[in-house]
Amino acid sequence: MRNLYHFTFSNKYLLQITLNSKKIAIVFLSGSAGELDWILPILDCLLKKHFGLKIIFLTKHARESVSKNAMLNNYIYQANDKLKVLDCSGYLSEKLEHFGYLLFRIYLKLGFGNKLFLHNLLKLHEALFKTFFLLNLPKEVKALRRQKCVFFSEYPSLRRPRDYWMKKEFPNSIFFYCPHSPHVYAEELDRPYLEADSISLDKTSYLLMGHPADYHVLNDNKELASSELEKIFIGHPKYSDEWLCNLQEKSRLFRSSSSSRKDINILVLSRGFGSYLDLDSHNKLVEITVGVIDQKFKNYNLLVKKHPRETDSRWDNLLDAYPSIEIINDHILNIATRVDFVVSYWGSGAMDCCLLGVPVIEFYDPVKHPKQQVPEGDTFTTIYRKLGIVFPANNKEELESTISQLIDNSFAMPEKPHPYYLDLVERSNSWNIKIEQILQSHGLIDN
Repeated sequence: MRNLYHFTFSNKYLLQITLNSKKIAIVFLSGSAGELDWILPILDCLLKKHFGLKIIFLTKHARESVSKNAMLNNYIYQANDKLKVLDCSGYLSEKLEHFGYLLFRIYLKLGFGNKLFLHNLLKLHEALFKTFFLLNLPKEVKALRRQKCVFFSEYPSLRRPRDYWMKKEFPNSIFFYCPHSPHVYAEELDRPYLEADSISLDKTSYLLMGHPADYHVLNDNKELASSELEKIFIGHPKYSDEWLCNLQEKSRLFRSSSSSRKDINILVLSRGFGSYLDLDSHNKLVEITVGVIDQKFKNYNLLVKKHPRETDSRWDNLLDAYPSIEIINDHILNIATRVDFVVSYWGSGAMDCCLLGVPVIEFYDPVKHPKQQVPEGDTFTTIYRKLGIVFPANNKEELESTISQLIDNSFAMPEKPHPYYLDLVERSNSWNIKIEQILQSHGLIDN
């Protein structure tokens, strides 16, 4: 009996060792579908290298945002026993996490470390928030505490106490921090930017960004400036030739069929009202777009991709009056493969379309709406106009004339993008080299 018990115990122990020795990547999603979109090629690469993936939704908004993007949603719910989706969202957990974040920032800003009573009070609150956060984590994640896992989060999470807690709870793991979109934050495209010649592979925290110019703008001289955080500029993985090649060919075939098609397909990359547009401006952009297109084309399909944070929208009120309008819940890259041109209300989706060879009209007035726009003398322009990848239109008259020019030129692309854009695409084609170097140095993949 003793030998049988010893045999059974040993096999269970060996089985546990085997389960815990699997390579695991854990993704925290808290903002929108953009976070998952940015890292998807990296996750796909890890799956092919036999990693297990755990996608964890920390907020209801992030979960709903992904559910409205067919390509992303289908990917994470594919039939694959190495991929699992976990939901840690909920009203109470989200409110507590937010309140804990606010207390954490107050503590850092006001320097309560020198005031013993307040210091201890805040530490007590932090311990309570930490306990709740860890209790809310799935058991199968907590069981990996001593394993070397790979974590992915959007880079603003560096400012949140949960990032500190996770590093304490998972001391053997490595952490990647990513953008939530491929938006170009740089304003000065022609100046040189400092960049290290090599990667410090002995670190465990890595900030992934498209270009050193973005870091120059976003660097807060706090968490992002930490010497423990290695900064790596890899372009945007979804802009690599390997990721786009099938979509580019699909787009080319569709656009080459224009002479045999009766209808023109137009994509609108919308933007709701909020911090960039007021309600009246949003409504006018939509109404002018619909009016001009309805006037210009007899037979058309107007496909609308809402912004992830666009809820109450003028588009919803126009569906009955204009049967040619269709709101599409899919990835921009998928929709753009079946359109002739795009109207964008300013956003990084213009780059997605440009890389598929689809011309983009940017219908947006950066002077009227200057938030996060690029100063140019005594006026403003947009970063996508500076990159030379969109046709500008600030008002109805310019939209009408630009569409007419596109028709006359058989929907041709802009002639020559800025070298910065070309550099960004080139970096995107070698993202995997740097990621693999890091994983190899930590013994997660073979050399």
